[in-house]
Amino acid sequence: MSLPPSVKHLLGAVRNGDSQVLKCLALAFVFGSVALAVHRSIEHPRGSIRRFAAGYVAKIDAQQRSMFQTPSGTKIGWTQAAIIFALFAIYGVLPEDFLLLVAAGVAIGPPLSIRVEVAKRRAKIDDQAHGFALALANALKATASIGDALRGATDVTAAPLKQELQTVLRQVGVGSTMEEALLALSTRVQSTALDVVVSALLIGRQTGGDLPRILEGTAASLRDLKRLEGLTDKVTRSAKQSLAISAAVTAGIAVMLPRMFPGFLDPLRTTLKGQIYAAQMIGVYLLALYLGYRFTRKSI
Repeated sequence: MSLPPSVKHLLGAVRNGDSQVLKCLALAFVFGSVALAVHRSIEHPRGSIRRFAAGYVAKIDAQQRSMFQTPSGTKIGWTQAAIIFALFAIYGVLPEDFLLLVAAGVAIGPPLSIRVEVAKRRAKIDDQAHGFALALANALKATASIGDALRGATDVTAAPLKQELQTVLRQVGVGSTMEEALLALSTRVQSTALDVVVSALLIGRQTGGDLPRILEGTAASLRDLKRLEGLTDKVTRSAKQSLAISAAVTAGIAVMLPRMFPGFLDPLRTTLKGQIYAAQMIGVYLLALYLGYRFTRKSI
């Protein structure tokens, strides 16, 4: 049985050691192996890719639900996959490095933006906590029922804290106790200031203390703490700006020196001792950035 001319030509090129043909065959083997491994992982119910995708989508959905948004993790995941695939296809034809940067941005952009939204929402709830404590204290002066007082405080509270308090009232309405609903609120929101208010309310209720006075004191403490955090933010913001400027200037000098003085840094690249010195300098630079970042973080 005679082989087709194209196959004979391919076998002849391989026998003669044609580097271009061998390179294409190696690439085809690698891509075929990767495609087969990806297909098997996706096809298997417990494959690593399917488990990663399911966890990724579930995490996005949970974050969106925590903000009372319609879950769209599946749509976001498929959109990311399609855009990244298209960018890699374009990169195969037009190998520009910026396409890889765009693909990396598409991969990390949506989850990072959702995380930022969650953090902003939590910070806003932190800002509302002392006002909610004061409103609840005033409502408790008019009624002895915590449920009625919570309902009255909810009416004068703005979103997003109002959405969380409405969830508490709905949970109580379907049979949960007030303690269970408040603990679920604290676990769901994960706001430090709101945790303080919930703890003061639960402890005061269990010990039989004067709840309005306890909540008023808690609101005053949270107000002072927020004022102190504002002062700390100003100081740390200035320190972070100084750190960023210093890091940028140092990196700029390292980039511009070889262009302004060609050959000036060649000993650091061409000799073993120079490479060791360069590695040490880079290590010290990165360590200084890390320590600066750690020192400029808030500790309140």
